[in-house]
Amino acid sequence: MRNLIFLILFFSIWACKNDVEKTEIKKADKKIVSKPNSSKKLSYEEQLEKIKINKPKNSILSNDIQFINDSILEGKFKLDLSRYELENSKKECFPTIMKKEDFYEYTLEADKKTKKEFKNLGDLNGDGKNDFVFILPSLGWCEEGQSYYFTNNKIPRILTESNCCHIEGIFSIGDIDEDGGNEIAEFNSSCASNFKVFKIWTLKNDKWELVDDFLFFINNGKYDAFKDFNKMYKKISKNKFKFLEISDRRANGEIVIEWKSVTMK
Repeated sequence: MRNLIFLILFFSIWACKNDVEKTEIKKADKKIVSKPNSSKKLSYEEQLEKIKINKPKNSILSNDIQFINDSILEGKFKLDLSRYELENSKKECFPTIMKKEDFYEYTLEADKKTKKEFKNLGDLNGDGKNDFVFILPSLGWCEEGQSYYFTNNKIPRILTESNCCHIEGIFSIGDIDEDGGNEIAEFNSSCASNFKVFKIWTLKNDKWELVDDFLFFINNGKYDAFKDFNKMYKKISKNKFKFLEISDRRANGEIVIEWKSVTMK
């Protein structure tokens, strides 16, 4: 009898052990999915959302397209920033936080009462329509300065390294290469220095190409950069123009000045 009980217990224990081993093997065959790591780096979109949520009251992000279109452009033109935001997201260039009153500086003249008007530059891309220019602050912390934007989303912005941009500082110089679109000149200012630069741009295949640049010593005593600009350039022929470069002023008051000819490629 004892032997029978012993055999029954032995086979029961052996069967139980065998079942446990089979269960463990089945567990080992399953793919274990771990819980998300709370210390995992947030994506650009997730970090951007946190910035939006935590920004102070009465402030906006520098790339707030709805605010720009509704409050800055007042529905006159719907700006599309998607191409620039895509570039900035790849570099993790997050927007800056601005006070609303600082943003409104881009819509008001110095007297804070007069609305700034877009400047008409004529037809820049040969589509038969006039194009206008306006200024916005940098969209993200990695952009060095303000940018010139145009009332045609097909025309790319001109990104500068200056925070002293003025729409008065963008000039049409006419259609030098006779492709149907005007070339433009940009008065590039470093804010404090007496030495400025005029940059000549042409639009080719929906991209701005730098034609040439010319020094402009602002305290030259003869030419005002804005008032006298039309006296400083002249079209010679197709693809060719000349520009007046003022590079310095000597101790005796004489300005260093030279007409330079440029042939566009």
